Amino acid sequence: MNIVGYSDHFSVKPGRTMRFMVSSRSSTYHAALVRLRHTDTNPTGPGFKTDSIESSFAGEYPGHEQSIYTGSYVQVPADNLLALSDGFTLQAWIYPTTPGKGIQGLLTCFSGTYGYGLFVDEDSSIALWLGDGIRIHKISTAVPLLPDHWYFVTASYDGVSGKATVHRRLASKWPMPGKEASVSCVVPLRLVCRESSSFLMASSGHELGPTGRPTCHFNGKIDNPKIFAKPLPPDQSVESAALVANWDLSLDVAESNIHDVGPCQLHGQAINLPSRAVTGHNWTGEVSDFKADPSQYGAIYFHDDDLEDAGWNVAFEWTVPQDCKSGIYAIHLTAGDDEDYVPFVVTPARPRARIAFLAPTLSYLVYANQRFIDPIRASLDLQESDDVTPQDAYMREQGLLSCYDLHSDGSGVCYSSRWRPILNFRPGYVMPSRSLAAFSPRHLNADLHLLDWLDSEQFDYDVISDDDLHREGCSALEPYQVILTGSHPEYWTEPMLHGMETYQSRGGRLMYLGGNGFYWVTTLDSKDAHIAEVRRWGGTRVWEAPPGEYYHSTTGELGGLWRNRGRTPQKMVGVGFTSQGGGRNRPYRRLEASFDPRVNFIFDGIGADESIGDFPALVLEHGAAGFEIDRADTLLGTPQHALLLATADGFSDRYQLAIEDQLVSSPNTGGSQNSLVRSDMVYFEGPCGGAVFSVSSISWCSCLSHNTRVNNVSRITGNVLRRFASDNPIGGVDE
Repeated sequence: MNIVGYSDHFSVKPGRTMRFMVSSRSSTYHAALVRLRHTDTNPTGPGFKTDSIESSFAGEYPGHEQSIYTGSYVQVPADNLLALSDGFTLQAWIYPTTPGKGIQGLLTCFSGTYGYGLFVDEDSSIALWLGDGIRIHKISTAVPLLPDHWYFVTASYDGVSGKATVHRRLASKWPMPGKEASVSCVVPLRLVCRESSSFLMASSGHELGPTGRPTCHFNGKIDNPKIFAKPLPPDQSVESAALVANWDLSLDVAESNIHDVGPCQLHGQAINLPSRAVTGHNWTGEVSDFKADPSQYGAIYFHDDDLEDAGWNVAFEWTVPQDCKSGIYAIHLTAGDDEDYVPFVVTPARPRARIAFLAPTLSYLVYANQRFIDPIRASLDLQESDDVTPQDAYMREQGLLSCYDLHSDGSGVCYSSRWRPILNFRPGYVMPSRSLAAFSPRHLNADLHLLDWLDSEQFDYDVISDDDLHREGCSALEPYQVILTGSHPEYWTEPMLHGMETYQSRGGRLMYLGGNGFYWVTTLDSKDAHIAEVRRWGGTRVWEAPPGEYYHSTTGELGGLWRNRGRTPQKMVGVGFTSQGGGRNRPYRRLEASFDPRVNFIFDGIGADESIGDFPALVLEHGAAGFEIDRADTLLGTPQHALLLATADGFSDRYQLAIEDQLVSSPNTGGSQNSLVRSDMVYFEGPCGGAVFSVSSISWCSCLSHNTRVNNVSRITGNVLRRFASDNPIGGVDE
């Protein structure tokens, strides 16, 4: 990736300004605007199609390479109260997760070789570093820390005697009392501090490079750090006269602000999204919600690969013209033979169509830079280097992670930010060979299968986004006769669900044209809407939040599945997630309910025994039902009057029943044995002339273009869309 860019928003309305950040190894590059039409490069499909659009920013720009620096920490601005050359005591509870990974700053106040700090040293032990501007002297306990254990650590220095002491105590009381380790000595130098040095938690400034960014990031939790302006014995922590700072990390967990509740009010800022609302050293297990007892959640969890903002310089800005049509666009960046696309959605200033496509921008964000590898395919004889694209290589080299990945210490990634390059959010991108959807398009490229079909069938439509629905609620939907989902609308916030439920209750019509939708509780930071949060538990998951950490820091909501909060997808669209897998997709077969007069319009032109979607597809090669699939279930909320029109079954045992549907371990959960592993096509009416049509498969839209759109998937989709978009009444149900 010799040229890479990102934008500050995923979606924007006319009249609003977007900023674009670009890194280029070439001295110059060219920027242009394109509208994305169909970006799946599979030769069996319509091909790669974009429209060039005139724009005010198009042209040549000077290029320079910009770097990405990962790692979270807390920064307290420089203050002469922190220049403690005459003596000090540092105290904190710490929970190291990778103590053997090398030098990691804990509580540090360094500027080059000036200053002091408490570290996890190269030998995995606790060490105090003291610098005089020429050299740094280290005092270490020389006893390695155990990973994933709480320790109380303290270090002191006496500027008069030169005595320094380092102490650590293991908090565990079972199976043996907490072990202690201490060391004291007279250091052969006089500490010299600079008043211009920031105080840092979970990193250090002793090796600042030309960028001035801290290094030596800590993996693990820090709880209740304190500073005293005099040396204290290791077991003494309360001496108000000498207290300089006492940071309570349980306060304002939805913010980046770090509060000093001591007398000096030395407040700080959390940088690069460390995890908040996490259990502290005194968590008893008696509460699981940080709001119930914040004192047990006085820790922050830092990672050396956290990233909120790449922080690149703005290359150019663009104010979207008022006459810009809604759609999916991209900035096309070129430098010689190298190129990159930065996609985004333009939503309408004023609705102009009866049909709206709801772009699943939250799914795009949570999956951003996904590197998770399917364990089944990973067991095959496939090398990671066999099919690494430039995008995959860049994600790996820069340490970019999605909410499907694990941090370097093995903990799950619960935040995702728009303010960084997102390399799988690119035209033409397909999943790597070791992923569940090997060589298939996902998300943006899969959703453009539907938009290209709408264009080719000459449907007039607007494109709106999850961001609009989250922000505006039902008012973002109510101008439209029918809403179309994307192929994988998995991540929804509570305002989005409430907005859709209100729209449906007022007669709105919804076509759910994907699979595994409306699944995970997702929240957006109330002030920083570029940050999404997911805490996984109780569902089909690639990692699980630790006990006591199921509540989101951004809003305080309980995370996990919407199903576990009583909002099953079946209640809204008649179906909900049941399985996922790879290999060959399956066709649908019509069921008795498909011959009900209520749905004659859906099957107009479809034979009674006609297999639906039994032909080539652009996702997983063949078949309309597959990849991630849903089923109807009245026990989970499918309306009693819903019609089960068709089903696809006979999946292989690579499709296993969703874990949330299994109360006990069972050997009969594969697609060849379990009747719950199926993809159901469902229709039902709602109040005030509303209706729902659900296909329950991610792969459905990838069949639309087959045989130049002359196929039964295209026919059924068109039949439903024309009826739903029309003023013709649909038989309703009592409110």
